[in-house]
Amino acid sequence: MRSVLRTVTKIPHPKLDISIFLRENKYIVKIVLDQYEQVYRLSANDVTGMEDMEKLVSEEFLKKVWMRFVDMSKDFSDAFKAVNTL
Repeated sequence: MRSVLRTVTKIPHPKLDISIFLRENKYIVKIVLDQYEQVYRLSANDVTGMEDMEKLVSEEFLKKVWMRFVDMSKDFSDAFKAVNTL
């Protein structure tokens, strides 16, 4: 039997696609920018509900997520250039 991934909410942001899902008693925060994505999982037992989940996705947290996307893009670009110069 397959577990159901249910979209709980989308958090508006001018550049990032931020979704929160619920699956098998775990909240999943998925943040997407272009072809890159970051996923964070948290047991539903560790928070009191959606309000806590939305608080976790704070401005400070998103700044760090953004910088991780910058690093991911650079790392991928470097790797791609290395492969395509051979």
